[in-house]
Amino acid sequence: MAGASEPHQPGSAGASGSSVAAEAGWVDVDQARYQRELTDYQRIVPPPVPAGTTRVAEFHTDCTIANEAKDDAIVFPRLPGASHMHTFFGPRNDAFMTTETLLAAGSTTCNSPGDNAAYWVPQLQRNGVAVPFKSMRVYYGSRLPDPSAVRPFPPGLVMVQGDAKLQVPTQKGQGNQFWCAGSAEVGRSADGNWPVCAPGGNLIYQLVFKDCWDGKHIDSPDHKSHMGDPVAGKCQGNYPVAVPNLSYMVNYDILGGDGLALSSGMASSMHGDFMNGWDHVKLAALVKTCLNQNAKCGTTPSFTGG
Repeated sequence: MAGASEPHQPGSAGASGSSVAAEAGWVDVDQARYQRELTDYQRIVPPPVPAGTTRVAEFHTDCTIANEAKDDAIVFPRLPGASHMHTFFGPRNDAFMTTETLLAAGSTTCNSPGDNAAYWVPQLQRNGVAVPFKSMRVYYGSRLPDPSAVRPFPPGLVMVQGDAKLQVPTQKGQGNQFWCAGSAEVGRSADGNWPVCAPGGNLIYQLVFKDCWDGKHIDSPDHKSHMGDPVAGKCQGNYPVAVPNLSYMVNYDILGGDGLALSSGMASSMHGDFMNGWDHVKLAALVKTCLNQNAKCGTTPSFTGG
């Protein structure tokens, strides 16, 4: 289950050449490779931001489902069938996936050029059957007042957001939860955990990841502790490196209501996993052009209006 704290298997998600502290579950970044990628990033000269561009540090990738399986290459690497059912986006995923296999993949279901990253969430079900899926958009942005500090993800980075073990009731207005996109919420399910959307709307969840990195590790025992939040508007202290802020917008083609559950359990157990598989030059151009310049882009390093 994503979000659990089983030790990470040596080398399962790290870049080649990584040093692995297997007993503790920490995986070191390949610093030489990271520095080479940072050099490529620094060499990029972004185009100037034209007048009329929306000044929001953002770009995105749109994805369709790659596959669904009871696998989790971060929490249960090389153990097929060991997890609850996940819905995967990006290259076809399995328990043996690593950053290197993602980079070598010949196809992906995400549309930003250079994006071979893997994204996954627990399957949403109604009465034990997978519900229809509408869309998945991953926003890359920044929560910092000065987004010029953001740097591309290091090679091999993996992270988990949310807690698959959290099984508590979630009433309306309590924290990050499922809500209605495109229409008003007109009621709640009998158990109170799921909204009922008016016609024309659909069930949606927004999952926001942490965006300050410790600068040392691409994974940690709980797959979270190498990442942190900004403090006073900056990435500092134990988490000094600002990286893009991921936001999963997961849309389901249903109005909500009764009989819903995640493969991980209650609505409170919603979580997401990320494994970096980006072409580092393509990602660097997006970070330098869009995020660092506080400019709204689409799927490429080109600008959009309001």
